[in-house]
Parts: sequence; structure tokens; C-alpha cells
Amino acid sequence: MRICCFGDVHYHGARKDLERLYRNIENACIDVDAIAVVGDLTSSGRFNHLEEVLSAIKGAAGDIPVLAVPGNHDLYVLDEEVSRGINSLLKLSLFNELAERLGCVSLMKRPFVLGDTAFVGSIAWYDYSFAPDWLGLSIEDFRAKAFGLYTWADREFIKLPMSNEDFTLMLLNKFEEDIKSIYSNVEKIIAVLHHLPFRRLVKYRLELSWDYFSTFMGSEAFGYVIRKYSDKIKLVLHGHQHDGVETGTCREVEGIRCCNCASPFPTIAVL
Repeated sequence: MRICCFGDVHYHGARKDLERLYRNIENACIDVDAIAVVGDLTSSGRFNHLEEVLSAIKGAAGDIPVLAVPGNHDLYVLDEEVSRGINSLLKLSLFNELAERLGCVSLMKRPFVLGDTAFVGSIAWYDYSFAPDWLGLSIEDFRAKAFGLYTWADREFIKLPMSNEDFTLMLLNKFEEDIKSIYSNVEKIIAVLHHLPFRRLVKYRLELSWDYFSTFMGSEAFGYVIRKYSDKIKLVLHGHQHDGVETGTCREVEGIRCCNCASPFPTIAVL
């Protein structure tokens, strides 16, 4: 099976970026069975931007199934939305509903089965399990999402009615339920995530700021569930890790092929 995978578009309203993305999909996603979109389609979570970029992706894809998960940027809440009682959980629901309305498959609503293969997906999240021990910081230091002069943007724009640890657990339970729902009906499973599921995929540099912010790349809990079903999960497609990191590459983690699709330039993954 051939999957065209991309993400981290970070669309902010420039039409030329949409046109470039459309051409990228047309040129790269040839003779594929599905297109997997690994989140962060927007830069700031604006709903009109999300609709524009999803429409462009679906238009370029034609009859190829488009399977989408959101990224953390897609859940960002603007100041005017806060005043209307909108939070990031609602933004997650809006993403899923819009993707389905535009003809895509929202993998956070339901798995997708294609022949003998199922796709399961999640935004995944972070619970500080990727925090590097060598920094010698407390869990509260990481919950602050700020180090020196720099701040992780989620601190300002993610508005959750629960802790990041509880949000990770909620997402993880749904992810495993989706795996169980199709497990006996298929031979292979492909996991489509935004955040990373394995610490071994994270790029650490032994640099203070870089390694601090690497904490927010994902959660080992998702890796645990993927390992649990690794007799059928043989491919993971993820986004999120891109600045200063090579994208469009795949690595093996305990027999599971993991491909970094965190680029608007599509990668072809084969299972």
C-alpha cells in the first residue's frame, strides 16, 4: 500500500501557499491508495483558514481518500473566541466535523478500512514523558512551557479544561478503543498521529533550550499502546517535529516503521 503523507502546512491565509500545496499534492501523490494529513494545517487555528486548506487538499486529491488528524496549532483559540466561550476541545470537535463535511475522513472520529488495512489516528499529545532528565527540572518547570526568553506557543493559545496529562490520557483511550474496534477485521494497521509516539524519534542536542522544548514533541504513552498492538501496527505516520530536523524520512523503532511527514512537501510511505 502506498500512502502520500504530509502536514505542518501552517497556512496563514496566503493564497500562493494554497496554490503551492495544491501543486505539491498533484505532482507527488500519484498512484497512491490514500493521502494522510498529519495536522497543523493552520498557523493560528482560524476556522476560515482551516476550511480553505482542507478544501484545497480535497480538491487536489480528487478521488483519493484523504485521512486527516489535527495538530496543536489547529486547536489554538483566538482572543475573540475566548470571549465566546470557545476552548480547544471545541476546536478539536470543529476540526473533525469540518473535515468530514468537506469529504475527508476524520480519523479522530472513526478508523478507516481500506482492503486488509486499517488507519487509526489521533492528534496525540504530550505528558512530559519526553522531558530530558539531564536538565534536572521539575514537572512544574515543564508545565510552565517557558524557558529563558522563550515560550512554547501552546501556553498562550491552547485552552483546555483539563491538564495536558489528562488530555493525553483521554486521547490515548480513544486511540486504543479505535484500534480494538477494527483489530480482528484487518491484517495491518497504520497509525496516523500529529505528535510523536516514541522518545527515540525525538531530536535532542544537549542544548538547554532545544532539549527543554523537545519535551512537547509527544508522549511515550502512545508508543506503549502502539507496541502493544505491534503485531499489526507496522507503520506510524507523524508530524510536529520539523524545525531543524530532517523531514520526509523514516526510521525503525522496534520493528515499526515511523515516517516524519511534518512538511507540506509530501512523502510517499509504503506498507
